[in-house]
Amino acid sequence: MNNITCTEIEGAMYGFPRIHFSNKFIQEAKELGKAPDFLYCLEMVNKTGIMTVPGSGFLQQKGTHHFRITNLVTPNEKMEKVLDELKVWNNQWHRDH
Repeated sequence: MNNITCTEIEGAMYGFPRIHFSNKFIQEAKELGKAPDFLYCLEMVNKTGIMTVPGSGFLQQKGTHHFRITNLVTPNEKMEKVLDELKVWNNQWHRDH
């Protein structure tokens, strides 16, 4: 995914991908009084139905932005489909922002 990095997830039900936002978007979020990862996750759920949790709710390291994604009950095949949908949306989101 464009502007996303993540360590390999092995045996855990949570992943915490890091989102690399443009300075312009970070400034826009600041002007709205919102965390950039909060706005990203909100738009993600509104556009795709994929629900994630912004990393700003987990006291992430200053200057970094993440989201938490969980796989509790979804079979791997369905999770792979969701991740493919997330990739398409994320890449378009970064082109637009």
